Amino acid sequence: HRHRKKERKKMKVLLLVLALAASAQGTCQLGAFKCYVDSEHRILGDSNVNPSTEDSNQWCAQLCHDLSFALAGTENGNECYCGNSVDSSAKEAPMAECNTKCKGFPDETCGGNWHIQVYSFNCSGTPAPPLPVDKDMVNPCLNQSGPWIKMPFCDPTLDLEARITDAISRMTLDEKIGNLDTTAPAIPSLGLNAYNWWSEATHGVASFRSTPLAPDTTNFAFPITTAMSFNRSLWYQTGHSIGREARALMNLGSAYSTFWTPVINMAREPRWGRNIETPGEDPYLSGQYAIHFVEGMQIDPADPAHIMASACSKHYVANSMEDTSQQNLHWTRHTFDAYVPMQDLMDTYMVPFQASVEQGKVSGIMCSYNEMHNMEFSESGIPSCANHWLLEEVARGEWGFDGYVTSDCDADADVYNSHHYTQTKEEAVRDVLRAGTDVDCTSFVGDNAQSALNKGLITEADIDARLRNLFRVRFRMSHFDPEGPLQKISASEEVCSQEHIATSFDGAAQSAALLKNENERLPLSAASLAKIAVIGPNANLSSSIAGYYGPHKVCGDHFWNMVDAVDMQAPGKVVSALGVPNVLSNDTSKVPDAVALARDADVTILVVGTDLSCAREGHDATSITLSDGQTTLISQVTAASKNPVVVVLLTAVPLDISALLADPKVGAVLHAGQVSVTTPGVADVLFGKRVPAGRTVQTFYPASYAGEISIFDFAMRPGPSPFPRPDCDKPQASQCPNGTNPGRSYRFYTGKAVVPFGFGLSYTSFKYTPLDHPATVSLDAVRDLLQRNAHRSFVKLADVHSKGPLVSYFVNVTNTGKVAADDVVLGFLQPPGAGQGGVPLQQLFGFERVHVEAGQTVTVNLYPTMLDFTQVNAAGKREVLAGEYKVVFGVQETAKHGMGFAHVTLHAE
Repeated sequence: HRHRKKERKKMKVLLLVLALAASAQGTCQLGAFKCYVDSEHRILGDSNVNPSTEDSNQWCAQLCHDLSFALAGTENGNECYCGNSVDSSAKEAPMAECNTKCKGFPDETCGGNWHIQVYSFNCSGTPAPPLPVDKDMVNPCLNQSGPWIKMPFCDPTLDLEARITDAISRMTLDEKIGNLDTTAPAIPSLGLNAYNWWSEATHGVASFRSTPLAPDTTNFAFPITTAMSFNRSLWYQTGHSIGREARALMNLGSAYSTFWTPVINMAREPRWGRNIETPGEDPYLSGQYAIHFVEGMQIDPADPAHIMASACSKHYVANSMEDTSQQNLHWTRHTFDAYVPMQDLMDTYMVPFQASVEQGKVSGIMCSYNEMHNMEFSESGIPSCANHWLLEEVARGEWGFDGYVTSDCDADADVYNSHHYTQTKEEAVRDVLRAGTDVDCTSFVGDNAQSALNKGLITEADIDARLRNLFRVRFRMSHFDPEGPLQKISASEEVCSQEHIATSFDGAAQSAALLKNENERLPLSAASLAKIAVIGPNANLSSSIAGYYGPHKVCGDHFWNMVDAVDMQAPGKVVSALGVPNVLSNDTSKVPDAVALARDADVTILVVGTDLSCAREGHDATSITLSDGQTTLISQVTAASKNPVVVVLLTAVPLDISALLADPKVGAVLHAGQVSVTTPGVADVLFGKRVPAGRTVQTFYPASYAGEISIFDFAMRPGPSPFPRPDCDKPQASQCPNGTNPGRSYRFYTGKAVVPFGFGLSYTSFKYTPLDHPATVSLDAVRDLLQRNAHRSFVKLADVHSKGPLVSYFVNVTNTGKVAADDVVLGFLQPPGAGQGGVPLQQLFGFERVHVEAGQTVTVNLYPTMLDFTQVNAAGKREVLAGEYKVVFGVQETAKHGMGFAHVTLHAE
């Protein structure tokens, strides 16, 4: 950790010197090129070191030489990575796949899209001169010496549509075609630089050029953690912090404007590789997260008419399987045809996307890799990016989406190459453009559009229709307007500000969920502990996960891990050991060393769980249990420790932790999700500076769940599965019995959860008292609502909220303990016929996070919407569901631990 930190400091100094220096051509001799498939956690180095918008293999070699590395690697035309060896897991690719021309040096190639061109070098003599560092974006309408300032598209007094029409009319056909791709080339006709629609910011701005003025960005906890706070204002503030840093970097000229976040697919399956990027398994919760994160990121109150930084809801839709083999079955997200029952599509998978569009006003949507089908919708799969119903009829037509649609990277190409949905590439171009996909990540459409035009499969009007959506977003981001409040957002004031860093730590502290606390094992008293042992393979987890869809370069190079975080709090000695080499290893040879530390410590903190080696983009988890190596470590350390140990669980995979919860030598279990570099927030909870109030956003299933149901089964409701049981050891799927779906998520799971959705304890106790409430309610207003929306696939959310709630509940929340604390009040409906005929067992309808002083009472108001009194039938249509509802506040399993819980009944007729 310290060595990497020194390397980064050295890198910054050298890059600054190089950026300011000027000298003659250098003499770096380059070795043979090899092409590799790259990944988010990088197979060479950990971040792009090129400060320029241009790149060459000579320039990259010079940078890496000056940083004392042995290997250089170019990627994506203008990125440079340095290291001493290629990761052992790297997959070599044909050199033909490293075919992107170097920016500024078109006679040579600099890797490709997620393909890195690696080579050795020998540099001597005069160093290579620095390449130019230009702004990523320029506003041609501010160029007083250019011709564009007098053109109608630069006139802010004109109607927006007229300005868009004027801009597109001035473009050549080549310019139009080029701008259908993510890395859109410069448009000389409009005075525009090249533009990249693809930037990432899931938990902090990841896509930017590090400069001396803004070398780092704030790194927040992952959404799978911050969702556990159940705090809308935290989600808004996190999005707003990211949005302000993004805009500041745009103003500095080192970033673009469109960021592909948030991920709001359901964490419907515990093994899915990308659960870490999501806000959990509940559609209502995910929708609320999307609304507030997007509002925070996109809108600054000083200029609500413009978009501060564009957000993009992804992956639309039913995209929650990466790459899994089972018996002789193997699918990847690129090839998979997801069968989604219409009932599940309409009341689960689509719900957060509708909320993000209609209420969050998101300005981008990403269509997913997979095909999707069901008997009502289509008998054979339709790729999402070629699905007119999804993109045009629903998103734009029904929800009123005002933004651009991007494909996931190479998803447009998959329409032809992987799904074989069309006979030719040109037909695929036609289908994605006419379905409503505006921009192609990466270049399939741009490469084949001219041929599609020549063959009469598309028209220039088809291209113009897509460009209108793209330019509308750029105009809304003030790319062509006079300077206003957004242009005054300063990198020196915003990027890595103390306020943003505090928000990042606060996110981890607010979200930590206490799953066990026997005999008040927590909080720890730092002053009374002479020696603390921090043990476990995740004790040093930080830098290896921080750059996954987040900043590789973090504020002050502080890649805080749990050892660092504990050391900040404890005046005594802190010792540490991994015990096992990593979370998947069963090498227990170092366990005795960890046991020795634990035996001598006043308290042992075990930090266990999973990391990106278990689950990530492109890789699904194969297990929902702790590895045998971790289990052995836990068993021996707990047996040797003087006092009951404290377990910190760092995982985005919900694990069967039954043994931890049952072990009397485990005094406390604190589930933190994946916090990246914000571990100091977790330590604040461990040592009592903050009181835990997080609630789980995933169901923790028993280990047997993974053997019952295939990840390929996208049905939410229980019933027979069309896929074989995963625990069948026969080589052929046809030799195995089909599984039985026990139901997915707390809404439908029929088994007994190890830890239920919404579980979380506190250092104090609470009592819930529902105040006066009606015994009956008429559903006539619901019937009228459904009648008025009968012609639509989805009920318009503005209609749902136009008349207010049918019934409202006020609950007194009393802190009956001795510690002031936050409490999260969850409201659930258990509908009539729960668990029968596709009716959910229960459904979250509201939540509120409140702070309650010891001995005091705060009143919370929760209310279901009219849609909560409906049920989606098998054909995907909503129907009124009359009968007796049980209205529940809190999670019953927490009541015996002193948490608030109450319920009332309501007859809806």
